[in-house]
Amino acid sequence: FPKGACLMATIKDIAARCGVSIATVSKHINGIPVKEENRIRIDAAIAELGYRVNDAARTLKTRRSMTVGILLDSLSNLFYTSVISEAEDLLQQKDYTSILFETKGSLSRALRGIDLFASKSADGILYLSSQCSPEVIEHCRLRNIPLTVVDSLPREIPPTCDFVLTGNARAAFSATEYLIEKGHRDIAVVTGSNTHFSANERLRGYQNALTQAGIPLREEWILRDEYNIDGGYRSVKRLLQGSRPTALLLCNYFLTIGGIMALNEANISIPGDLSVLSFDEIELTQAIKPRLTAVRQQTSLIAASAVEHLTARMADLQKEGTVHLISTTLIERESVRSRN
Repeated sequence: FPKGACLMATIKDIAARCGVSIATVSKHINGIPVKEENRIRIDAAIAELGYRVNDAARTLKTRRSMTVGILLDSLSNLFYTSVISEAEDLLQQKDYTSILFETKGSLSRALRGIDLFASKSADGILYLSSQCSPEVIEHCRLRNIPLTVVDSLPREIPPTCDFVLTGNARAAFSATEYLIEKGHRDIAVVTGSNTHFSANERLRGYQNALTQAGIPLREEWILRDEYNIDGGYRSVKRLLQGSRPTALLLCNYFLTIGGIMALNEANISIPGDLSVLSFDEIELTQAIKPRLTAVRQQTSLIAASAVEHLTARMADLQKEGTVHLISTTLIERESVRSRN
């Protein structure tokens, strides 16, 4: 312990050392603003006496554990881990700690994770999933745990939680429109299976862009598989077996890696033989030559919005379910050739 520290320092000890009331110390410790001169004195006394917050006691008194549960489909999803990294920093700034639980795409594991968070008296849950499960939403409602969902949306918006996600349809529409403006009319797409909300939305955006431009849809150029490297590889291999488009939209980071592997294996030149536009701006894709034109999801804004909505709901400031769509940006590089 520091010199002069109490073995079990209390708020009363801090107040006595500072010459302020116990209520003032309690306010500061619980994040309520106090006079600047008092804040400086309290922080100095906390450091000097080695005071540590008794989380169990605070939970009993305030009914807040200052803990947030983070539930996600997969730790291998780089988009999710990017959002989580940003969100955890923001939560820590608000004095929250987090507990992570991976569902591996299993509903039973997701429900088990919620039960774990409930047993830890979590104040709220961030749920990162491309397959928003009504059972998860209902499970949280029954346990009265505030919930914010990232990356998917149910057909009906319940009033008990909030949703933050990329405007996927708009993003894919803009990406396809960009290829059309470059003179491409033969455009293929590789996206995820129909169990993924984002995959369905990105396909819808692609289809709408072609329809608006008066370009017929060709089913053989719409390829769907799992959101992983093998899925991208298999899809592009199938694509190369038929008539070849001039441009390809790859709707996920892992699909992009697998798709590029298949193109390299077939000695397809990018963009000489085939223009490629990818979805997701991940560091590893910058190692691909030529550098890929890509749709960038704004993970920082997604994380900030998710934390803002969740903390508002935990403070009982959010009464109705909300949906917040985050825009994307298109990063233009060398993988798309103009045919104008």
